[in-house]
Amino acid sequence: MASAYNIIGEVGVKVNKVSLTWVANLSLVLIGIVGNVMGPVMPEVIQEYGLSLTTAGIVFTAQGLGRLVAVFSTSSWSDRVGRKPVMRLGGIFMVIGAIGYGLSPMWVGHILSAIVIGAGSGMLDGASNALVSELHTEKRGLALNRLHVFFGIGSLFGPLVAAFFLGVVQSWRLLFVAVALLAGIHAIFAASQSYPQATGQKGAGKAELAKVRKAVLASPEFWLLSGIMFTYSGMGGIIVGWVNTYLSQELTATVLAASSVLALYNVGLTLGRMVWGGVSERLGYPKTLLICSSGGLVFVTSAVIARQFWWIAGSFWLTGFFVAGLFPTAVACGTGIFSELTGTVTGYMITFASLGGMLLPLLVGAFSDAAGLGLGMMAAPLFGIIQLILAAILLGRQGKRDISAKAGM
Repeated sequence: MASAYNIIGEVGVKVNKVSLTWVANLSLVLIGIVGNVMGPVMPEVIQEYGLSLTTAGIVFTAQGLGRLVAVFSTSSWSDRVGRKPVMRLGGIFMVIGAIGYGLSPMWVGHILSAIVIGAGSGMLDGASNALVSELHTEKRGLALNRLHVFFGIGSLFGPLVAAFFLGVVQSWRLLFVAVALLAGIHAIFAASQSYPQATGQKGAGKAELAKVRKAVLASPEFWLLSGIMFTYSGMGGIIVGWVNTYLSQELTATVLAASSVLALYNVGLTLGRMVWGGVSERLGYPKTLLICSSGGLVFVTSAVIARQFWWIAGSFWLTGFFVAGLFPTAVACGTGIFSELTGTVTGYMITFASLGGMLLPLLVGAFSDAAGLGLGMMAAPLFGIIQLILAAILLGRQGKRDISAKAGM
């Protein structure tokens, strides 16, 4: 294990890379579970409170808003003070939010709890991605895709656990109490570790950090990558948030059958990230993003226009497989360009991802109240087209600036 201790931590001791990598891995498992239980329970929540689709969609917006504010406000902070305070605070927020969502007797309480859950998820997500980026500098694409395999694992178990609590325990509220317990266990483990020194802890001044931040915001590559993150998260939010309700309404699918489709999508995410990490290191990050965007567009379009249940299930599985590489590969590309501020770059990019996840499910819900959810789901391929265009432009700029994995990112 000697090779695991080769980074100096914030308290002057050597950091255990293996343990910290597992802190990040389990953070993504938790985020995946939390992000994939709200959709399956939504039909029950709608029935209990008598909500319209527009009103129900507010909870996804609230979760995205909490995530957006938290990740934006804590990203630069983590570069100054380190990842540990962000990890610790994120864990506390997850516990409080999950308990509140499970026990609140009023719809407004669920909305407020969703904001807190989103904030906790954003903190853990930003800190975990930045942490893995600085622990594994030689092969960021591979390391980050492996990290997001664990998000896929959490996303896979989320709908299945939700189905168990809905069908066997018959209590969606107890589901969130169980999630709070898992979040508390993880928070204790994360707080017990020593973390690498952040840029600010190494002596960099505020002026120096501000200069790098300005360079980030002036970079066309940053904006292209952020656009890919926005559309990826928006497409995922539409699928995770509405596929259960869509299948229930349009195809009269059972809760178990609809949850199984969402689980297949997340199986695709998990398997894809096992593949795209290695591909990104061989082909380069921009080319990998273009391939993933192309495949995602083809199969999400197939999923929302098909009427046969087996065809829809297979198409969502393949959608997950292809889009799996987008988030981690985009983060690897961005943090490779601006390795001085991995927390800030990661945080800014996840902020755009949060915007997509916050806005698009709500817009689909509002539009679907008037035009039907079948037509509303067409928003997913629409944003897939935009994503593909951004990835193509990024690849075209590769010759102007070295942003490939082969250059030693």
